[in-house]
Amino acid sequence: MFFKRRLLFLTTILLILFSVSTSLVLSQGNDGGVRLTLLHNNDGETQIKPISNRVSPDSGYANTEEISIDVAGVSAYKAVIDREIADARANGYAVLNLYAGDAYLASAALQCSLPVDSDKVIYDANSQFLMGYDAHIFGNHEFDYSPDFLERFVRGFGAGGTLDQPFLSANLDFSNEAGFADLLDEDGLIEGTVTDGRVIGKSAIIEDAETGEKFGIVAATTPSLPNISSPRDVVVTASNIEEAATIIQAEIDILMNDHGVNKIILVSHLQNLVIDRDELIPLLSGVDIAVGGGGDELLVNEDIVDSIPITRQLNPGEDTGDIEGNYPVEATDKDGRTVYLVTTAGNYKYAGRLDVEFDANGEISQVMQETSYPRRVILNTEANASAIEMLGITDSVVPDSQLETDVVASITNCLEGFANEVVADTGGITLDMSRSTVRGRESNVGNMVADAYLYVQKKYAGENHPAPDNRSIAIQNGGGIRQNAGDSLVGPISVMNTFDILAFTTNKVTLVQDITPTDLKAIFERASERFPKDSGEFQQVSGITVVYNVGNTAQVIETDGNVTIPGERVVSLVLADGTELVKDGNVVDGAPNISLVTNSFVANGGGNFPWLKNNPNKTDIRDFTSSKIDYGQAWREYMQDPVSDGGLGGNIPNIPAYQSEGEGRITILTGEEIAESSTEAPTEAPTEAPAEAPAEAPASLPSTGETSPTGVFLVLSFFAGLILLIGGYSLRNSDGKANN
Repeated sequence: MFFKRRLLFLTTILLILFSVSTSLVLSQGNDGGVRLTLLHNNDGETQIKPISNRVSPDSGYANTEEISIDVAGVSAYKAVIDREIADARANGYAVLNLYAGDAYLASAALQCSLPVDSDKVIYDANSQFLMGYDAHIFGNHEFDYSPDFLERFVRGFGAGGTLDQPFLSANLDFSNEAGFADLLDEDGLIEGTVTDGRVIGKSAIIEDAETGEKFGIVAATTPSLPNISSPRDVVVTASNIEEAATIIQAEIDILMNDHGVNKIILVSHLQNLVIDRDELIPLLSGVDIAVGGGGDELLVNEDIVDSIPITRQLNPGEDTGDIEGNYPVEATDKDGRTVYLVTTAGNYKYAGRLDVEFDANGEISQVMQETSYPRRVILNTEANASAIEMLGITDSVVPDSQLETDVVASITNCLEGFANEVVADTGGITLDMSRSTVRGRESNVGNMVADAYLYVQKKYAGENHPAPDNRSIAIQNGGGIRQNAGDSLVGPISVMNTFDILAFTTNKVTLVQDITPTDLKAIFERASERFPKDSGEFQQVSGITVVYNVGNTAQVIETDGNVTIPGERVVSLVLADGTELVKDGNVVDGAPNISLVTNSFVANGGGNFPWLKNNPNKTDIRDFTSSKIDYGQAWREYMQDPVSDGGLGGNIPNIPAYQSEGEGRITILTGEEIAESSTEAPTEAPTEAPAEAPAEAPASLPSTGETSPTGVFLVLSFFAGLILLIGGYSLRNSDGKANN
């Protein structure tokens, strides 16, 4: 009996050692390193609720008729993240969960957390707090409602107790914003768990809770931030990519040289993955993985389509024509090393997952291709049940119950109130607010909004500001007209629709006076600078007709507003009464100064309009209570007010200005090939061919002094043999004694 107990004890020891060795083998690479699951997403942009995708019969599924299926949204996204973390941990991997910027976006849903100075819950903060990110990188939309709202957002992550999630950007300086004083890390490098609430830094060292491995995170925000958002006194310390690279490299060097961290992940929000691949990464050394944000590029792993076809990587209803590259993209750094670059399409539609193996020197020895691809987010709900069965979906998730209760239900109730209040009806006219239209040619929505500016100027004229006259025009930037309600709208227009379309409620209607014809020409040169690509700086107009020849030389302007090439694209500017300001590309002698009504973002130079920024003659349009009027309110009042007062009386009139093609306020001249491309040209995207899976590190790598998995197995094999010998001997003795 004694020997049987000994045998049982030794067998137990063997099983424990075997379990430990298995964990080591799973978490360590073939040469003593570590395997990492990197989870990431970007551009969630207040997509709290699911999106309904339409799935046509010819999209690669078994359905024989068009059906709809709900995808995306915060509660289902969290469920996907939880599933992927559990899977990675079961395999012994280290895990990082990173967010690459643009947490929220002006929309009807964001209105439920406004105004800026309220104490309302910020539902985006509540959602992301529960998603358990290791770090959040600042994008451009985080500043759309001023640093004050961003401060509220950051502090929202401490609602449940300690504020400890890092918020990072190496090229942003918050020191001039008093509200952030107690949030800023002293030296900018956040090490380990934050305990003092100072969560804003330039970089961070994240230690994985399971493996103990340390990873360096360095972050960057687009240098164009001052021109596309409202950072106020938050200083962007890099005006271009080259300067940003210098700042980023300094952080990398600190991590590697001063702290011995040899696994570096760059997370940026530069608005286009091509900038990361072709401009930033080639200037850096030491980066292993890069995560991009702001471009919403849809990537798939084309190397695994035999085992995981495209239809299983994309959400049902997604167009394969929208795929912009392979996951991961391979970039090359300053030293010729491969950097694996990833991103996802936004709105919580996909959770990116990249599985890599680091060797003991911190170099990536392989990408685990079979598990590296964006995970789609499909809801396993009663409403989706028939679609899931018809499409053969096997990876749907039950939405997270806490987010459903605390966030989704609250947003739904809020939005129902907005949706039930009708402002006007289109009367059968299709309102076109598609991105390519409002940012590249005349739009009926743009015409109506610009008309609304002149309407409220007249309605509220008095001591504060004069009424418009025949020298008055209005402009509305295409970037301020959003697609949250879709690309078009027919029928009733609700308050929610107006919040979705004119979403930046901090945009106040502003009068700018005494603008010279020369400055006005420069403003429209800036508006046409990016043709044939669409541009947020493109201006919809009222009270003026504009003729462009986009085959002519474009204006060149630096981010600080310095014009190096004036531009020759503006051919003609003519006021509504026929007064010519620009003719044949030249300012007309004796042409009068004009006044211009626009939103406060543009009036204050947003979009890089220095001629407006530097004009001191600005006045806010105020209502009869002396309150400033935001641009959405101006549009609503114009649509609702009686026709006798100059409004539309609740019905959009069937007039040329409000037809989908407009009435000719903007004319774009050039050859046929350019005229046809006045809508957006596709942004260049990563197009490299699917790369071969990197070879495993050669067996001849120098020893690191650590015990390899092979060595562990050899040692355990010796113990196993010894135990079996002892066990056999013991059993024989035991049996002999029993027979005696």
